[in-house]
Amino acid sequence: QRINQVWANLVDNAIKYNATEIEIITRKENNSAQITIRDNGMGISENELPRIWDRLYRGDRSRSKPGLGLGLTLVRATVQNHNGTITASSDLNQGTVFTITLPLAPQ
Repeated sequence: QRINQVWANLVDNAIKYNATEIEIITRKENNSAQITIRDNGMGISENELPRIWDRLYRGDRSRSKPGLGLGLTLVRATVQNHNGTITASSDLNQGTVFTITLPLAPQ
């Protein structure tokens, strides 16, 4: 259930920050699943990108949008609680890419 909140939060953020296209790519790499969520929204500045995971942090361009600054903090915590990792890259006015890697259950 919590992992579903990760996807919902990332897609909701893309919509909230003006993305008109959202691409979700999934692939299996060794014993992990990699999920990439890419959008063409307003993007995040290079100097703000490291702080997006901080609790209650709101970037300059996001202050006019609704939210408390907890979403990405909770996303990262949930991914880490599932023994996964999440990274973000972004270009202003071009969009943001979140990549999540989660271990697959042994079969």
